[in-house]
Amino acid sequence: MSKSNLLAACLGGAILAMPHLARATENGAIAYPIGVNTVMAGALPGPGETWWQNYTVYYTAGTFTDGQGTAAVPGFKADVAVNAARLLHGWNVSLGPFELVSGIVIPIMNVDVGTASGSQSSFGVGDITLQPLYLGWSNADKTFLGYAGVDIFIPTGGGISNNFYSINPLANFTWFPTPKLEISGAIGLEFHTENTDTDYRSGSLFFMDFGVNYHAFDTIPPLAIGIGGYVIKQFTDDKVEGVVYQDGFRQQGIAIGPQISYGTPNGAIALKWQHEFATENRPEGERFWCQFLLPLRVP
Repeated sequence: MSKSNLLAACLGGAILAMPHLARATENGAIAYPIGVNTVMAGALPGPGETWWQNYTVYYTAGTFTDGQGTAAVPGFKADVAVNAARLLHGWNVSLGPFELVSGIVIPIMNVDVGTASGSQSSFGVGDITLQPLYLGWSNADKTFLGYAGVDIFIPTGGGISNNFYSINPLANFTWFPTPKLEISGAIGLEFHTENTDTDYRSGSLFFMDFGVNYHAFDTIPPLAIGIGGYVIKQFTDDKVEGVVYQDGFRQQGIAIGPQISYGTPNGAIALKWQHEFATENRPEGERFWCQFLLPLRVP
């Protein structure tokens, strides 16, 4: 595996940002910011509201696994820092019972990746995520919130870019089975165009974020503690010039870890740690998040 391919893998495998940031799945990465939607994942701004959501993530990995889950790259080390800003706007129109919302995500990232043969660093603006239209829905008592749509990852060129497009149909949800217990998550698929520079086409994959959060303290109702994580499973082969690459190079992985959040109508913040395991054909490491939300217009 070349150093440029390792860089692509770590950028994608590390990335972050709320509903979505970018980097390829080429050699073990993923465009979707895996692990982001684990707290109030189904919430959207109301009609006429705009939210600024900010996601900062640091990812560190000391292993790149093969198809048997064992270390495959001698001296592998990756450190990735990303800050992504997302603007999300609720339109003053509806479609039957559905609210209409649109968004955009712009990430800035720094990547250091190395092997026994050398290292490489990159800094810049990552690929932009367009969220043209979400359909949002909630029940009358607001115990279930959710939305669905399609995210589009647009390559921007340069050393940080994927140099191909990714298309992600997905659905996010939040459910309150009791007033104190929140269950949130996201489920989606990811498809890619070919990287015309390398003739590499990444396989399609399934992803799922999950989070369980509990408002344990009656004296501090907005504070919640919980666990969150994600699952990745690739279901078609990677190909180079139309030929299957290394038995398909299908990636998979699981992560789980603690999280804490605090939210009010005037803003919210979450801190999270996600530990990866059971990986194949991708980096395996630790992901640390700081996410916050500020309404730019509070009704």
